[in-house]
Parts: sequence; structure tokens; C-alpha cells
Amino acid sequence: DNYRSEVDVSGPLTESGNVRGRAVAAYQDKRSFMDHYKRDSEVYYGILEVDLTPDTLLTLGADYQDNNPKGSSWSGSASLFNSAGDRISNPRDFNNGTQWSSWEQYTRTVFATLEHSFDNGWVAKGQYNHQINGYNAPLGALLDPDAITGKAKILARKYTGEYVSDSGDVYATGPFSLLGREHQLVIGGSVSRSHWTGKDYTNAVMINNAYDYYNWKGDALEPDWGNVTSKNDETTRQTGTYITGRFSLTDDLTLMLGTRVANYTLTGTSQAKDTGKVLPYAGLIYDLNDNISAYASYTEIFLPQSYYRNSDNKMLEPDEGTNYELGLKGEFFDGRLNSSLAYFEVHQDNRPEADTAYNAHPTNPDIDYAYKGIKATTKGYEAEISGEIMPGWQLQAGYTHKISRDQGGKKVSTWEPEDQINLYTRYKLTGSLDKLTLGGGVRWQGTGWQVLTNYNKGATQEKFSQEAYWLVDLMARYQVTENLSATVNLNNAFDKSYYTNIGFYNSSYYGDPRNVMVTTRWDF
Repeated sequence: DNYRSEVDVSGPLTESGNVRGRAVAAYQDKRSFMDHYKRDSEVYYGILEVDLTPDTLLTLGADYQDNNPKGSSWSGSASLFNSAGDRISNPRDFNNGTQWSSWEQYTRTVFATLEHSFDNGWVAKGQYNHQINGYNAPLGALLDPDAITGKAKILARKYTGEYVSDSGDVYATGPFSLLGREHQLVIGGSVSRSHWTGKDYTNAVMINNAYDYYNWKGDALEPDWGNVTSKNDETTRQTGTYITGRFSLTDDLTLMLGTRVANYTLTGTSQAKDTGKVLPYAGLIYDLNDNISAYASYTEIFLPQSYYRNSDNKMLEPDEGTNYELGLKGEFFDGRLNSSLAYFEVHQDNRPEADTAYNAHPTNPDIDYAYKGIKATTKGYEAEISGEIMPGWQLQAGYTHKISRDQGGKKVSTWEPEDQINLYTRYKLTGSLDKLTLGGGVRWQGTGWQVLTNYNKGATQEKFSQEAYWLVDLMARYQVTENLSATVNLNNAFDKSYYTNIGFYNSSYYGDPRNVMVTTRWDF
């Protein structure tokens, strides 16, 4: 029961074509394999391009998005333990959320861009973006069932709030000559301000708070939310200036050098400040032949946190570190087929990691979900190929291997698989069957695990593992007429049962079972 419709219209609005427009509207009404969960969402998007002069382009746009779910499970869809600390299993469609539980979200955006091209090859561009993101989330979910009676309580909390952000960016890019060769330069600056206001209601009064966990269908009265228990009022300001040069050292060798100077300030409920942060970047590209290039790059990391809080309700310090990468990139058949092979290392000094011991504590701590900043190093490599390998035959394939360890050498983020493979292909038949396109793909990932703290059994540590698994998807598309096509997608064709997450509040999420989507498309 997943229905979606979309209309997308674009084209010139004047005879000369100097004014062009695009409008998009989409609506989705979706049920789920999870019991009593549904979601409807709508999107409206519009953009206008105006050639003020042959060299000056003005772009104006806006979008409007609403996402309205019901039956949101909030803390995972099912508990992993009962009150005695024994592991329990739940059917795939089990949903511990109440029918009124919801995480409603909305987004409103307007944006503008002005771009001018000069006769000397330089381009100047200015951008402005204003966005409002809001949420209204009355949430309720069953906690661990009683080991004897099977009864469970509902944890109910409500969160409301809004983010209002403004950002601007101005830059210029173009060629310049040095030592008899032509090079490229980018210079610019950016500024942003985001204001978050939020209210939390964490003292909900439930009229009846004992429900049959194993026969749960989400039926429960919404509680009296009471008064606001905490307020958030935070303003984040960021500025940055940057310069990047692309230097042609020889016909085959290119050097890229750049730096960004960042300033970050957080005021209000949380306080943080970091100014004059210099973030250099360097890269080297060597063309081995007409098809393959080798490259190496280095950059520093500075990512201010906007979400992750520790157990003291303080925003984590910015994630800082360094990133190294080297590899090969190839382009074949006049760009129709692309490939890459890369090795990378990421060294982080304050990587956000879920504080699983704190989050699993049965006393329902003041902070709903806490994180801690850790030192971590991620090393890995990946290979990708995508494009047309033969006329009518498209291929996309990739393999990724990565391992993250903390400063003591212990693996972290273990739920993320160390190895992943994806392979998708489609082929447009020829001859009398040239209106038919067949395709399919496989996704594979290696073992993932999570070590959880079981407070119901004396704070013991228990390991949950998910063995490696394959998912198979199939598709077929038929061109009914020149304008009309129909596509059938069969996802998870063998109905593999697997988890997308384990450990969030000592609960689990199942992945989507086998499902079929039929789509028709009319081009005019």
C-alpha cells in the first residue's frame, strides 16, 4: 500500500527562451510492513531562470515539504530484552509505537543565485538560501515487557521546535597565467546563521500504563503532556573564507592547493566557540595516459556538531582530524564508462559515538540519547565502475572495505559492515523486443555486531551479531508508446529477513521485506 504520484514540468516561458521555469509536485501515501505505521508526504518545488543579459543569469526558487507519519516507533520497533534481561524475539511487523505516535516534520526553503560570466573566462557567483525546518513529535513506545505477565509500560514524550537558517556564499573562479602555463583559481567566502528553538515535554501522565506487549496493536490514549519541562534556544553562526588553486605543472601533472579559514560560534542553551581555524587542502593528479589518472589528496576536517549531545546535555565539540586518499580514476569509451580505485584514511579527534551504556539505563535519563566524542581512525579502500559497457548495457558495481578503531585499537561503529558489495545492471533488448528493458542487482554486506549493556541482568555486556547477507532486486520496463512507459520493481526478491539497526535504546529495526512497485511514466 505505497502510492506515489509526481508531476514535473519544465521549459521556456518566453519565445526567446531567456526565461525558463520548472515546477514539481509530488504526493505519497505509504503504509508499511510494520503494523499500524503509515506516512503521507507532499513536496512542491519551483525554480525560475532568467537571462538578465547574455552573460548574467538570475535563478530564483522555492520548495515546500511536509512529512506526516503516524505510528512512529521512535526507539526501534521492538525490544531485545524483557524485564528479566532475557532475549526476546518479535515478528517482523511488530511496531512498539502507539497509533498516535508521530514525528511530523516540515521544510520551507527559498533561494536565489546570481551568476555573471566575464569575457576573460572568469565567473562570479553569489548565492543566498533561507530555510525553515520544523518538527512536532508526540511520541509513545512500549518498553521492555514484564517477564511474567507480558505487560509493558509506554514511554511517552513530546518534542516541538523549529530551525530557521540563512546562508550566503560569494565566489569567483577563472583562469590565470603563470610561468607560461594556464591555471585555475577559486576565491570566495561564506556566512551562515541558524537559530533553533525547541520545547520538550517529558512528564506525560498516562491514564492507563500497562499493555499486553505480545498482543500489542498500538491502541492507547494519548497522555496529558503537562507543562514544558525544558526549552532550547541556540544560535549557531559560521563564517569562512577560502581559496583554491589548480596549477598545471606539466601537460600531465596538476597540483591543487587550497585553504579555508573557518569561524564557529554557538550561543544560547549550549556554548561553544572556535575561530580562525585554518583547514588546508592539497591534491596531486597525474595523467598516466588518455584514460587513467592517478591522484593523492590531503585535507583537514572541521565539522561543528549540530545534533550530538553528551550525557551532560552539552553539544559535542567539533569533529576534527585529517583525511588522506590516493587512487586511480579511469574514463573509457568517450566518457560512457567510468571507474575508480581508492585507498583512504580518516583520523578523527572527536568522532560522535553512541553512549550505549548510558542510553540503555532503565531510569530513563534526562538526555534521551547521548553521544560521546572519541578518537578514531578509519582505514579502507573502495572500487567502483559505472556506465555503458556495451550498447544498451548499463552497469554499476562497487566494493568497499573499511574498519574504524579507537585510540586503543578497539573496533568502533561495528554495526557498520566492514565489507559491502553492490552490483546493478540493466539491458535494453534489441530487435522485436527493443521496447523491453530488463535489470537487476544484488547488495551484500558482511557481518555487523553491537555490544549492548543489559541493565535488566546486572549491567552485563551482550553481543548481538548479524551474519552476512545478500539482497536481490529485479526490474523490468516496457515502452508502451513513444510517450508512455511502465516499470515493475521487485525488491528483496527472496524476502530476506535482516536488521537495519540493533542497539538504539536496546531495540531493533527490521529491513523491508519483499515488495513490488509498479510505476508508469508519461513524457510529453
